[in-house]
Amino acid sequence: MKALVLKERLWLELCERTDPEPGEGEAQVRVACCSVCRTDARMWQSGHRDLVMPRILGHEISGYRENERVAVWPGLACGECSFCLQGRENLCASMRILGFHLDGGFAEYLAVPSSSLLPVPATLPMELAALAEPLGCALHALDRAGVGAGERVLIYGGGTLGLFLALGAGDRGAIPVLVEPDREKLRMSLAFRTRFAVGSAEDPSALCGSFDAAFNAASSPSTIEGFRKLRPGGRYCLFSGLQELPETAPGLLAELHYRELQLLGSYGCTRSSMAAALSLLDAFSGDLGFLVSRRLRLEGLAAAMPEVTAGKHFKMIVEF
Repeated sequence: MKALVLKERLWLELCERTDPEPGEGEAQVRVACCSVCRTDARMWQSGHRDLVMPRILGHEISGYRENERVAVWPGLACGECSFCLQGRENLCASMRILGFHLDGGFAEYLAVPSSSLLPVPATLPMELAALAEPLGCALHALDRAGVGAGERVLIYGGGTLGLFLALGAGDRGAIPVLVEPDREKLRMSLAFRTRFAVGSAEDPSALCGSFDAAFNAASSPSTIEGFRKLRPGGRYCLFSGLQELPETAPGLLAELHYRELQLLGSYGCTRSSMAAALSLLDAFSGDLGFLVSRRLRLEGLAAAMPEVTAGKHFKMIVEF
């Protein structure tokens, strides 16, 4: 099979690899589409704590198990620990992830546990099915923060994940508002934001009133200022990792104490949040096609990585 292998930092090479043979309890998946995550680009650029090279990257995957359309939950958990038994398998201490610890979806085939495969609705395009993992992460974060109907939700970042948080919040009856300084991104998402009644601002200082919950779908240190936009008792969900802490961090932490705010973390997604994501993608697939900014073949991905790093697109999809 053809596979794109990260040999070293900044070195992706198209290689011929032996097709993976599934072991007991596993299935061979023929990859249809693999979405390119900015985490893939960061690993290409500077590595990652969980990455040992050489490695086939890619963890946002749709494909075929024989003739069955499937999306791949990219985690491999033990299935026996307390977190796994609670349905919080993303916190399993034995977790290994495709494209990080194990070879991922930038290849024609992969072998994964059958339990990691989720059926794709017949009406959902496979390129959108590959977005079930990032949407599942957004839905998991909304669950963590307990977002409900009628709540005002502030989202820092108007890229794909910010829009997915807005979609999920709106689907729950909440009122999402995006902060995105990039006017071009706001222009590209205008039809979506109009369709789903998503508010927006280029600068958070322009926003009036307080919010019940806030999420950072961007890694800028300034996003932590969302604490100041919360009502007393509000929730801040650290959804994206921060590049660094701002100088104002000590004062912001004091807000936790004096206004009884809640600081929550959200990491990855569970099988159940990915299943919910597939249903939501299917329900609104006609409104989400704009998120696929570019389609490319495996041979063209290495040259496109700087564009992914720059973050000017929504999603690039590798098609097989």
